[in-house]
Amino acid sequence: MKKSPPQRWHCLSVVVPHEAAEAVANFLVELGSTGVVEGVRDVARPQELTTEVQGFFPTDVSGPALRDTLARYLSDLLVLFPHFGHPIPHLAEITSEAWLDRWREHFPPLQVGERFLLLPPWESAPTNTDRMVIVIDPSMAFGTGHHATTQGCLAAIEMLHDSQGPPDRALDLGTGSGILAITLAMLGTREVWATDIDPLALDEARKNGAANRVVSSLHLSDLPVERLLTPFPLLVANLFSTTLVSLAPMLSMAVERTGYAILSGIQTDQETDVHAVYPPSDWRLYARFAQDEWVTLVLQHV
Repeated sequence: MKKSPPQRWHCLSVVVPHEAAEAVANFLVELGSTGVVEGVRDVARPQELTTEVQGFFPTDVSGPALRDTLARYLSDLLVLFPHFGHPIPHLAEITSEAWLDRWREHFPPLQVGERFLLLPPWESAPTNTDRMVIVIDPSMAFGTGHHATTQGCLAAIEMLHDSQGPPDRALDLGTGSGILAITLAMLGTREVWATDIDPLALDEARKNGAANRVVSSLHLSDLPVERLLTPFPLLVANLFSTTLVSLAPMLSMAVERTGYAILSGIQTDQETDVHAVYPPSDWRLYARFAQDEWVTLVLQHV
């Protein structure tokens, strides 16, 4: 049988400052990218202040149009990042095999905290580890554990598990790949609600839940918080700071008294804004995790 030719993709990439990488990555997803790769910071070269962000698009979409749209967005970012410079998007065409190689290059096995080992599905689980192996497929880039915000959430989940034990119920708001909900279920939470407004994210979370054999504990839903059976003893929200701010009144109702909220997706210069809407009269700061320019807060509802 004659082998079919490899599928081809547009690769749209740009080198930007680290603090702008997340915004650019999210814009590429909104533009229709089937996956986004962010360059990994080289800790041996701390002077490197930039990172490459790559998005992948089917070739039936106009590549030049995508590049021009990204260029306009980058110009708009100058308002938020005055020292942004003038990054120029680069457009190339790659095969599906090359795309897979780039995924594998950026998502190696990763140890997080004292307990977790995150694996992509193409890696075999080691036989000599006492870590909890969590398999996450990064094919749609909805959260693999390699980002500082996800690692902060995992560290917070591990800390609460060690100090409080697993809650009976938990809510993962904006679940993405499902990695945080899956972790909670694997640690013993019997009922984990995982919500997202993106149906593709829920599909990915469902697949990852099946790969980790926790489907019976997961309740995947696109329902808003106010339509769920609340309050929960634990809520995890790895979202943009602006979203955490706008949802503050609702999240206060979604977490039971003495319960906990893990809030992440907070850049260090936005932390004060988040604290302002989760005041000490309602929330006690239980723990704080910082990595790179990101902060994860663990708050206890008082």
